[in-house]
Amino acid sequence: MYYDLIKINNLMDISKYSLKDLALYFEKYDGYVCKIVTNSKEIKFKIEVSSLPHLIGLQHAFKGTKNKNEYKGFSGFEKMKNGLTYKDIMKSIKHTKSNVTWANIKNRIKYLPVFLNNIDKGSKLKIRNDELMLRSTYIRGDYFLYKNLFNNYPTFSLKNIGGERTILETFVVETNISLLGALYEEKIKSIELISPLDVTSPVIIKKEKVEL
Repeated sequence: MYYDLIKINNLMDISKYSLKDLALYFEKYDGYVCKIVTNSKEIKFKIEVSSLPHLIGLQHAFKGTKNKNEYKGFSGFEKMKNGLTYKDIMKSIKHTKSNVTWANIKNRIKYLPVFLNNIDKGSKLKIRNDELMLRSTYIRGDYFLYKNLFNNYPTFSLKNIGGERTILETFVVETNISLLGALYEEKIKSIELISPLDVTSPVIIKKEKVEL
């Protein structure tokens, strides 16, 4: 059933799709490079399965458990792929008194496929400036790639490492634009997903050009 997520244009229905479905779907993007070209920058970041647990906030849900490290990185991805359930997450949040809510994680899960599938359509890029941030945040990214979807603002936080490379730091779903609204917007000329595979890959390379 996960393959339906590859072309989904609506929020992911968690009563229909499991964490395993999400993991198998995301695995299809493993190794892809997203290239964003603006008037003054070219930003590239790699999509890897090991980032999925962090993108949905799994590490926060299991922060208070003895085996918390098993829910991070590739091992966390494998847990999602091999039977971790939504109830497991909710139970851990309740028992460990986590600082993240189930609603927060659920929103990330529901928005991630539709955001990623349409990353080249209508996305905007903001540049971090702490003096213009309207409220404090735990997000450490230098760039914010976001869009308005279903009256919320799903956002990829992109972190520049030593001026040499950019990583996908996290994924959040903001209920309003207050966090990013005052930041400078960098005009996007094109967004391209570059496949490490051949043209038979089930994930289509997407590209958008915007006339200036």
